[in-house]
This record gives sequence, C-alpha cells and structure tokens, in this order.
Amino acid sequence: MSGPVEHLRRAHTRLLASLRQNFRADLLAGITVMVVLVPQALAYAMLAGVPPVYGLYAATIPPLLYAFVGSSRFIAIGPVALTALMIASGLESLAEPGSSEWAELAILLSFEVGVLFVLLGMVRAGFVVNFLGHPTILGFNAAAGLITVGSQLRPFLGIPRELLVDLSATKPWPVLMHLGSVHLPTLAVASGSLLALVLMRRYAERWPNYLLVCVAGIVLAWALDLPGHGVEVVGEVPRGLPMPTIPQFELDTMVSLLPAALSILVVGYASSMTVVKALEAKARGTVEPNRELLAFGVANLASGLFGSFPVSSGLARSTVVAQAGARTRMTGLIAALGVLFALLVIGGVFAWLPRSVLAAIVMLAASSLIDVSGVREVFRVKRADGVTAALTFLATLVIGLEVGLFIGVIAALVFFVGRTMRPHTAELGRIPGTSVYRNVDRVEVAQTCPQAGLLRIDAPLYYANARFLEDRIAAMMATHESMKLLALDFAAVSDMDATAVMSLERLIEALRAGGNDLHIIGAIGPVRDLFVRSRLHELLGQDHLHRNLAEAAPKLVEAVDRRYCEGSCRVSAFPSCTLIPRAALVREQGKAARFTPQI
Repeated sequence: MSGPVEHLRRAHTRLLASLRQNFRADLLAGITVMVVLVPQALAYAMLAGVPPVYGLYAATIPPLLYAFVGSSRFIAIGPVALTALMIASGLESLAEPGSSEWAELAILLSFEVGVLFVLLGMVRAGFVVNFLGHPTILGFNAAAGLITVGSQLRPFLGIPRELLVDLSATKPWPVLMHLGSVHLPTLAVASGSLLALVLMRRYAERWPNYLLVCVAGIVLAWALDLPGHGVEVVGEVPRGLPMPTIPQFELDTMVSLLPAALSILVVGYASSMTVVKALEAKARGTVEPNRELLAFGVANLASGLFGSFPVSSGLARSTVVAQAGARTRMTGLIAALGVLFALLVIGGVFAWLPRSVLAAIVMLAASSLIDVSGVREVFRVKRADGVTAALTFLATLVIGLEVGLFIGVIAALVFFVGRTMRPHTAELGRIPGTSVYRNVDRVEVAQTCPQAGLLRIDAPLYYANARFLEDRIAAMMATHESMKLLALDFAAVSDMDATAVMSLERLIEALRAGGNDLHIIGAIGPVRDLFVRSRLHELLGQDHLHRNLAEAAPKLVEAVDRRYCEGSCRVSAFPSCTLIPRAALVREQGKAARFTPQI
C-alpha cells in the first residue's frame, strides 16, 4: 500500500507547488479575461437573438468544465461573435428571432454541437478540420464580419423594430432603406461608445475598454434616464443560474439543425486550433487536438444543460489570455467564477445597459474578422488561393453562411485536384564539373544526355494524373529524337494508387516495344512496396531500380549507345562521360584552333 500512497502524496505535493508558483499569474490573467468576457457575453447573446443573460450562462459553466477537460491554457471558451452569427443564420428559417421557440432551438443546437464534438473526439477525427484551408477561412470570416456589422445597424441606429419585422440577421441590408427613422439619442450613445472603443484600442491597449464603455453606458442610462428618452436597454437580468435541464429532442428538428451544427463545429474548432497552436508554439507549450474535440463537446453539452447557446474560443479572448500571462488552465476557471459572481451579485445592474453599447462592442469585434492584408497576401502568394478566398466571401455574403462555407471548401478541393492532375515535373540536367542535377528550365548551364533523359516527378501519382504522366513522357521522347532511355526520379512521389501502377506498367511495355527502356530512381519504401505487390517490380527488374542519381548514373551510361557518345555527343551529362573519347569534340577543337588568329 505504501507505493500508491507515496505516489499520491508526491502528486499532491507537486500540485500544491504548481498552484503556489502559478496562482498569482493565473489570478491576474483570469480577472483580465473576466473583464473582457462579461460585456462580450451580453453582446454576443444579443447577436445570437437570445436574451443577454444567456451569454452570461454560456460564460460560466462551459469554461469551468473546460478547465478540467481541455489541454490548452490559452483556450477561452465562451460566447463568440462568429458562432453567434452562425446560430442566428441556422435558426432564422425555423423560428422568430427573440421568441421562446428561438431560445429553445438555440439550446438544442448547443446539445447537437456538443454531441458531434464528442463523437469526433471518440474516433480521434481532429483531422477533418484540415479541409478548411486558410483562404477559405479568410473569405468566410471577412463576409461573416461584414454581415455581423450589418446585423447591428438596427440597434446601433435605434430604428424601431416595427419597421423591420422580417429583418434577417444574415441579410441585414434592408435597414439602410430606413435611415430616415434613425433615433438620434440612440445613435449618439452608440457612436460615442464606438469612438471610445476605437480610441482605447489604439491609444490605451491595456485598458479594459469593453468594461469601461459598459460602465459608462450604465451610468449615463441611469443618470439621464435614457430609457425614458427611447433608448433601448437590456432590461431585467435574472440572478443566478438556471437548473440544468435536458431539452426535448425531436428527430425532424435535429435534422433541420444539422447544417448549422456542422458549420459551427468546423469553423469554431478550426479557427480556435489555428490561433491556439500558434500561441502554444510561441510559449513552447502543446495542445492535443483530439482531446480538444472532447473538451469542446463537454463545454457545449454543459451550455445546453444550463440553458444557453453553442460556445467556442474567440481569437480576441485567446490573445488576451496569452498577453495576460496565463500559466495554466486555472485562468479560465477564475474568469468563469468572476462571471458567476457578476451574475449572482450585480446582475441587476446590467438592466440599465443600453443595447446600442452592445451593438458597438459587436461591431468592433466583428471588424477584426475582416483581414484585408491577409487576402492580399494570399493573392500574392498563390492566385488560386486568392480566388478561393474571393469565392467564399461572395458566396457567404450573397447566399448564406452554411452554403458559403461549403462552396469555399469545394472550391479549395477543386483547385487542389486541378493542381494534382497536372503535377510539376522537371527535366534534369547535370551542372558541369559536379554531381548535382537541376531543372534545366531554371539552370541554363545544366547539361542533358541526348540518349538518356532524366525526369523528376514532384507529386503523388493517382488515377487523375496517371494519363498526364504518360503524355508528359511521350512529349519528352518526341522532342528528343535520339533518346532511347528514360529515368524517372521518384524521390518526391510519396504514394501511388492502382491506376498509376498499371499505367506505369503499360508505359514500360510500350517503351520496350519501341526499342526504348525505363529506369526508376529514388523510390521511397512505401512506393517500392507497391512495386513488389504488383507485377511492376518483376516487369521493371531490380537492375532498373536505383537508390539515387549517383548510383544510377554509371548504369545509364552503360545502357546508352557508346558509338553515339564517341562520335556525336558534345555534352557530359553524367560524371563518367568525361572519360569517354569524343571525336566530335576533337573536331570542334581542331576547327577552333585553325580559325584562332595568332598573335
């Protein structure tokens, strides 16, 4: 018994030492995050179309549980602007925004997102988000940010709801047709809040800008009786947490919510992992993607149990966590306890908070999603990726969030398949005086053998590009009439499918039927295994398989026509070519000597 007891005692000692060492830093970081989280939670709940208090619910229990289940100290679980917008987009065809049915569907959506996260975590499927590339995220985020800004125009301008009964969260632009109905006191509060937020972000980055603006708005609303002047405020905020309740599940409703749930899962997880991996790498930490799937699942299930909407990790809050000096996941726990304190003790104060202040907070947060410089960089690096970002942006803006995201993924896959259908290949030549072979299109001095060609293939071979390889080799043989031998550099071929193997078999048979031959150089282990399992290894022969160019060069020189080398060839494409007597070179040197003027 002493062994396990001693092990537990030592573990307890290490835990206490870690707490003493990191508690102060985590406490300060947790308070910093809480100051940002409270106003964000209220604002993003309004964006999602649910009562503001739901945002506080989502900022308590989910981060509390994540602290025990997750793997990253920088994940800041809670309400997120992009997720809130996707909730509104997914529910707008199923219920009336702000209605009790809308709130019930938001809670059910949180459950569905949580179940999907847990299922993916159980099968260790964190890789699925890799299909959401950076250009797609750039285009989607930019469109979503613009839509989010537009969705806050009505509360920002104070236009009465009665004039925009059918206004959609993802199609907010009809509000611009009612600019004559702007409520000036509301506009003044919103404009002042936005101006203060922008100025503090630029000149006082360390100030809790969201909290200060909310406090100022509450004080002004109380002191000047802004509700009496027509300025909308949050209204009564219930104190405490609701009792955990499992919502009623209906199959038809779950199916209707599935597109929104999948979009929230993919976008929320992919954007969170992208940011957190960079932050952890900078701090020399690690994050476990599959464990994060389970942690996100637990957080969303808890959010649904306690009557709130789907949660994720925001870019801005994760950055705040890192900048605040978080040491452990206790930072998130402390921040959640701070939100819980606010909910239990001072929840009534939020009743005076103007909704136009929350609209300004959402607008500022959403503007950070629009990364113009990132789009320019993508266009500069790879035009196809820039087109993917532009297509995703337009589709998301015009059609909708889920469809736009789907179109972005499909566009990226189409461009990828298009690139692999015509993979990069390079005819190689030897740089004189060395054993180095380079692409002849890039290095002019590289010399190629008229009889033995070298072709490097820079991609896996599969059914979509097998025909391209056949055509490329046929064109190369036709261009060099004296070429009787071809060597394929397979060092960059990481895989082949059955179609590519059979295509290569047909190619070897066709070349040999025409009096030509083929060698393969540098095939990696898994590709050589494919050769052995097929008849390709037997057809090609072990003497036609070479580990590298240095080993292959002497064999290729032996296989070419020696008489052509001595009588007609003027280049040294392989190191051993320098040992071959060249009649053509002797004749050219003799002519040069006869016509050289004597001084």
